[in-house]
Amino acid sequence: MTEPLAVHAENLGHRYRRNWAVRGLNLQAPQGRVYGFLGLNGAGKSTTIRMLMGLIRRQEGTARVLGLDPERDPVRLKRQVGYVAETHNFYEWMTVDEILGFAAHYRPDWDQAFAKDLLQRFDLEFHRESRVGELSKGQRSKVSLLMSLAFRPKLLILDEPTSGLDPSARREFFEGVLAGYQEEGGTIFVSSHLVNEIAGIVDHVGLIHEGRMHLEMPVEELRASVKRVRLTFENEAPAAEIACPGLLKARKDGREALLSVRDFAQNERQLRQVLQTYNPTGIEVEDLNLEDIFVELVGKRTEC
Repeated sequence: MTEPLAVHAENLGHRYRRNWAVRGLNLQAPQGRVYGFLGLNGAGKSTTIRMLMGLIRRQEGTARVLGLDPERDPVRLKRQVGYVAETHNFYEWMTVDEILGFAAHYRPDWDQAFAKDLLQRFDLEFHRESRVGELSKGQRSKVSLLMSLAFRPKLLILDEPTSGLDPSARREFFEGVLAGYQEEGGTIFVSSHLVNEIAGIVDHVGLIHEGRMHLEMPVEELRASVKRVRLTFENEAPAAEIACPGLLKARKDGREALLSVRDFAQNERQLRQVLQTYNPTGIEVEDLNLEDIFVELVGKRTEC
């Protein structure tokens, strides 16, 4: 049975003048999951998110967020979605208390007790009378995160949400606040180029590269697909290029050759047969973490 989708886009595209920032992008983020939207800086992550939030118009394709068209139903969408942009725009003359009160006025589902708890967890309790314009970048990020969470939205869309936060605050946000939100059944769509930062919470991944979706799948399937194969030789590793099914990158280091391959589960038998023709003394398959996989997939292929 197909999972219901919180975010669904088909052939999505947006260009700035003549240059396409995003084109032909297909995306499916299941409800109740933590979807990591990964890509290098400039890959098109923020442009995609702005289209999903109805902040910029798409030139191509369709998009649905919680079943709503962002351009036709922007008000209904924003009532159900907590959004943290990469840059934080506030009324800087307001105090923290004033801007939270302002946000609560337009959020019928604002949870005052939860907002107070977040004030303490984000170390903002002693800054309630400070003007937003006087806050540090990290403190402004915390205010934005609090405003996106306090009305307990059905969906969180977070674009580089921890920019400016110190390591302790980032860990508390991901392992504490977001984990608790997801356990309550919320859906999280989080964009980042810092893969290691979100690797511990995501269960579904979309990798965007140069404006197009490079791949999209559950994390466990991705980790089963992309592996590193270490070949050991009696003498120097072969000088010639080693070719095998699904090869992403290959490099040699003395008596060893290291290969990164994709579609490993489907091609394992054929892969091993091909590699045996190079007469290695050993073949070892190694698991990769999500950050390593990200680097292998979006980096340029290197030769032996």
